[in-house]
Amino acid sequence: MRVLRILLPATVIALLSPFLSFAATPSFDCTKAKSSVETLICTDQELAKLDREVARLFVLVRDGLRGTPRLPELIGTQRGWIRARDDCWRHSDARVCVIESDAIRIQELREQYPDARSRDSEGISKGPMIVECPDFDSFIGATFIQADPPIVFLRWGDVNRLVLTLGPSGSGARYVGKDHSNREVVFWDRGPEALLELPGRNQLMCQVKQLG
Repeated sequence: MRVLRILLPATVIALLSPFLSFAATPSFDCTKAKSSVETLICTDQELAKLDREVARLFVLVRDGLRGTPRLPELIGTQRGWIRARDDCWRHSDARVCVIESDAIRIQELREQYPDARSRDSEGISKGPMIVECPDFDSFIGATFIQADPPIVFLRWGDVNRLVLTLGPSGSGARYVGKDHSNREVVFWDRGPEALLELPGRNQLMCQVKQLG
């Protein structure tokens, strides 16, 4: 039997929020949700899980930066990220937009601040790993997030950002997604090795290394 999922736009969910039973527990109080996107997060276990991870990393970094000049910068970028995430109600698929926004912020915190990588056993993310591909002109950062389905966030250069989700595979972890031109990208994680399939290029054989 086929199961059809009906996804309500974030704006509709916000209108219904007084009548909803919030089944999820994000990092904020759902009874005080300030935006339609926050209301959406409060109704979705996976979005709430990602939200808690962003908050966990933020607190680790904030506590590590107390008394330093970088603390105001961190708080400013976090507020900017929240505003951008809350604009996901404008997206054709608000849920996908929120997932991508969370993945980007998780990667930013983990890459830019060592304190975010200090207590990984308590969270759902790891990395970024450095992916070195001999036939590629840039290092690639890979951050793994144990969502449902699991996610890998790939970043290289100034503009290349990809959120891939785990798909079926015979061996290893095969992550699949689309680039900005809606072309398929595949990343096979095989422990210390990886295969990367980018549109218009031969398959890249890569090495995965821990960020120092």
